[in-house]
Amino acid sequence: MVLQYDGTGFAGSQLQAGMRTVQGELEAALNELFHEPVKTAFAGRTDRGVHAVGQVVSCLDPRPVWGIEAVGKALNARLADDLAVGAIERRPGRFHARYDAAWREYRYRIWNGPSQPLPRGQVWQRAEPLDVAAMASGAVRLLGRQDLAALASGGAGVPWSDWRDRPRGTVRTVLRCHCRRMEPWWGPGHQGGQLVELRIVADGFLPRLVRNVAALLVEVGRGARPVGWVDEVLASQDRRVGGGAAPPHGLTLWKVGYGADVPDPDPVDDKAA
Repeated sequence: MVLQYDGTGFAGSQLQAGMRTVQGELEAALNELFHEPVKTAFAGRTDRGVHAVGQVVSCLDPRPVWGIEAVGKALNARLADDLAVGAIERRPGRFHARYDAAWREYRYRIWNGPSQPLPRGQVWQRAEPLDVAAMASGAVRLLGRQDLAALASGGAGVPWSDWRDRPRGTVRTVLRCHCRRMEPWWGPGHQGGQLVELRIVADGFLPRLVRNVAALLVEVGRGARPVGWVDEVLASQDRRVGGGAAPPHGLTLWKVGYGADVPDPDPVDDKAA
């Protein structure tokens, strides 16, 4: 299943006792539909307030003889308005949404200009001017295989972290890292500002990685740090050097790739085109 959700009303994607989560809502709908417990696996974990348009979920199929389109419609009829199954299909064998994923793509959006009420739950609003070209120059420095400890929260990025003892540690391969301006979607009342999108595709992510990258690049964009500071942060391999984190509501899990899937080319800067 490909899920879409507005993360505002969720405590995150994963099950948490006593909290409203995406997984909890989905499994409740599945249990009601099939009249038996159904356990799900999510391709990626999203925190409280983070959105998704391409979250992938897998589960064993309790009724393989039922029409798949009917199952999707029946699930959506049982889900709240802030969560929907956008696509559904059957896969043979033991497909696993998380372990079979080759890469994941996240997008973070920043509104740079006067306050805009309509998109406030989907963008990080920043009033001071941002140099998007400098942010783009900083973004490409994250490409390739490297240690991203300095951009990992949740205790993963400090020198004494037990993440260092895991098979991959804090090393990941960033396949795409691109920053561009794009046209706002909320109408003509946005004069005097710009919508900035950060796109990151990688073979794996660390806690709050994208939000930390967004905050890092905003520091470069507002002129508080030079572009070369990105290299210094990465070389430190220490989260204490990397600065703060951007708020969760600007972040969206965009897409998950499997098998021979290839990430889309970087989009063109709408303002420059």
